[in-house]
Amino acid sequence: MHRPYGVILKCFLFALVIGIITQLTVAAGFIRWATAQGSDYSSKFWQVATDTWHQDGLTAFLICMATSLIVYLVIRKFTAHQKTAEKIITWFLIPITLLYSLIMYPNFADYL
Repeated sequence: MHRPYGVILKCFLFALVIGIITQLTVAAGFIRWATAQGSDYSSKFWQVATDTWHQDGLTAFLICMATSLIVYLVIRKFTAHQKTAEKIITWFLIPITLLYSLIMYPNFADYL
């Protein structure tokens, strides 16, 4: 019996990248909102991002991890071989991660 450790690792890395990008984007959005309200937190970007990691970043991580594993299990149910399901989920997760990262990067690029 083949254990799907590779798929679990791929889903974990996918969810981790999405969680980090989401957290940085939300922190940048908060800083822009605070600046519009008259408070300047732009020098404290990393502090804001790390202090609030458990709100948005962790939530996005957990949702993406669960979703990607469920999608893998559904694909696995309809394919004849587990290797085919692993290839499908890999080619499904990589473009989503890259597109999400490229779309969200301009939101927090000014604070890096």
